[in-house]
Amino acid sequence: MRFVDFFVAVAILLPKADSLSIGVNFLSKRRSQRVNVLAQSITAVGDNRSSEGGAFASNTRYGRSNEPVDDGSKWRIWSVIKELETNGLSWSSSSLGSDLTAGVLSDDSQVVDLTNHVIRILRQWGESWAGQSGWHTLLNKKSLLHEVEESIVALHFLLDWLGRRCKQNDTPIILVDVCCGKGILSMLASYLFRGTTSTHVSRIIMLDNQKDINWSHIIASNESAQGECRPIIQTWSRCNLHDIDQIVERLEGTYDGSIHSINGPVALIGIHLCKLLSPACIGIANSLGPEKCPFLCLAPCCLPRVVRDLSKSNNGIIIPKKSKIKYGEEGSLLPVRTYESAEERQQRKEANQRRDDAKKRTCTDAPCYLCSEMHPIHKCGLLPPDENERLDIFQRVAAANPCWKCGEIGHFRKDCPSTELAAKPRLTLPPTMYLDVSSLLQKDDDDKEIEDTEHKSRGPFEGYCHLLGTALQRDTVKVIDVGLINSSAQHNNAANRDNWNRDRKSILIVASASR
Repeated sequence: MRFVDFFVAVAILLPKADSLSIGVNFLSKRRSQRVNVLAQSITAVGDNRSSEGGAFASNTRYGRSNEPVDDGSKWRIWSVIKELETNGLSWSSSSLGSDLTAGVLSDDSQVVDLTNHVIRILRQWGESWAGQSGWHTLLNKKSLLHEVEESIVALHFLLDWLGRRCKQNDTPIILVDVCCGKGILSMLASYLFRGTTSTHVSRIIMLDNQKDINWSHIIASNESAQGECRPIIQTWSRCNLHDIDQIVERLEGTYDGSIHSINGPVALIGIHLCKLLSPACIGIANSLGPEKCPFLCLAPCCLPRVVRDLSKSNNGIIIPKKSKIKYGEEGSLLPVRTYESAEERQQRKEANQRRDDAKKRTCTDAPCYLCSEMHPIHKCGLLPPDENERLDIFQRVAAANPCWKCGEIGHFRKDCPSTELAAKPRLTLPPTMYLDVSSLLQKDDDDKEIEDTEHKSRGPFEGYCHLLGTALQRDTVKVIDVGLINSSAQHNNAANRDNWNRDRKSILIVASASR
């Protein structure tokens, strides 16, 4: 009940004087609570310690991580350890290692060994940090078990690839945790690749668009990383995955000249990337190329709007709703970026800059030709009174402005050598492929008509993952259902029995380069 509704109820039930007294006391308590919260926030800001990552660093506005809250004996990390020790990963034996393309999940004994290793890491965390305030949001998360399980599976595929790669190439890689959240995968990887195995992973980057995630546990973990021979974890906040050019340049090491620039190959892992984040991650991997990004492990989370905005009529034909999505001749199209060299990307950006300059008509952000002040030349007080001299100055200024048609400098529009019929330069788009998603929501009965079992799908989400796999420009691409199940009562019940979306998203797209 809101406090306004509370006052109304009190006014009806009690005399005027009594209700007024209660109301004043209630407001006083709420004001006192707000003052306390503000004081705690100011104290937390005072204890702030910045993280690595330059302009992309996390805004860690939180208190120290060693303040005790309780003894930590009831924290979820202990139940996670017990569950993993007793039952292992919560996957279905019937679907374990089901691969939609080729091959199967590697020998599950490797997964068991990795799980036991992770259990030892979790126990070390619990004994060291359970009960401390800075670790509550990590070690006592409601979804801790699921996130640990999914991290184990993703790290298994990374280890398997590194084991095969080191026979031909022992160059250390940089692990990038895409849309990392709290960074459970990054934390596990840092402790997993310690000692002699750290030669495979030189450092770890956590990348997320959020700017206010509490990453104090990462700072605390990094304090002992060097002494324990573990790869350090960098945090990049404010990284919008849809700004593909910026992310690619950052990962290529061409974004700036800081010490945080990237040198060496990167391995991308993205777990539960929602909607259009999965196509964006694939676009980043494609744009980086197989030499810079030889490995990708992606676990899509949910269907993007371009798929969900399709509805079925009574006869089973898919009809697009009133939607802002792009439709092609063959149905709804999902754009995915493809490879573009650094030189091609620079040429595209320069062409679009010329287009922007041509649209401006005049350089309004440039200083005056005569006095260097920020105003148009015709308003300058230093213009000579002679008309011919003024016209000569105007012509020289116009010659320094971009052509209204092509955006180049050095000629006027009437003298433009461009043969384009358009009044201004065309927008240069990055190389993109378009995936037709119009058939993903058709009835499952349609799969029975397909004789090729390789292209049969059990549901829209699985079909979507397979379609995303076709967009990856790598030598080896596998779409693997690892069979993790969801035991949550809100999903696993009679009401959701026929809902294909109730299942746990356990399909991974694993892509790697041959060298």
